[in-house]
Amino acid sequence: MKHWLIILLIIITIISIAIGHALYGYYTPPTERIAYITPHQHDDTLRIAYIGDSWAAMHKDHECLIPQLIEDRIHHPVKVSSFGIHGKTSKEIYEKLFDDKEMHSFMMQGYDFCFISAGINDTYKKMSATYYRTSMDNIIHFMLTNHIHPIILDIPDYDIVNAFNRQHPIRKLLRKTSTLITGSQIDCKQEFRNTLVRLIDKSNYQHKVSIIKYQEWNNDYQNDIKRYYLGDGMHLNQIGYMRLDSCIARHIIQQTN
Repeated sequence: MKHWLIILLIIITIISIAIGHALYGYYTPPTERIAYITPHQHDDTLRIAYIGDSWAAMHKDHECLIPQLIEDRIHHPVKVSSFGIHGKTSKEIYEKLFDDKEMHSFMMQGYDFCFISAGINDTYKKMSATYYRTSMDNIIHFMLTNHIHPIILDIPDYDIVNAFNRQHPIRKLLRKTSTLITGSQIDCKQEFRNTLVRLIDKSNYQHKVSIIKYQEWNNDYQNDIKRYYLGDGMHLNQIGYMRLDSCIARHIIQQTN
């Protein structure tokens, strides 16, 4: 009997260690890696990347607007390319820069500006603000190392409470568990926005990084959801991308003048 009890305790210990290790890896911010060097094209074309989560992935169908808005103002050809992966957190996006062959090849095309949509899934999955801050700091540093001007999307004003409530009960339980581990609230959007502002201020990024704050294009969510969002209230429709892209274009024009 003692023999089986010892075996059971060993199994429980091994499982507990494995679960603890997995949770530690899942919730721990990324470790910064040495940035590889991306090329710069020697012509007069302004190249803009749009990377990140599902907002970047779905932007691929709406790439033509930004060049229309910019080319007449800066008198240079403009090329926009989008690459996003649905459901990825800021940490996963940073790691994909190195580990995903398609994303690596995408970045190796060479860019002058990079719009970054990251952090929405951090708030959706209830990661910590520290997790978000470290990930964004690493992404920004990667871009600046390559002389790419980052344009960061502030956490948009999506209906985060409704997004939580309509999840499957098991997934909702996982999100609740995450709030206990990370200390994030169900509606943590503003906490993450404040974290990004503090990062930019304390890291001396003020003149090196642009932030598109949600109020610039999304300042009345209750009405905006009818105009700019798909039925899920989380992803943009064509008009929403037109609205957001106009803000991106304005920031790029300001930087090129």
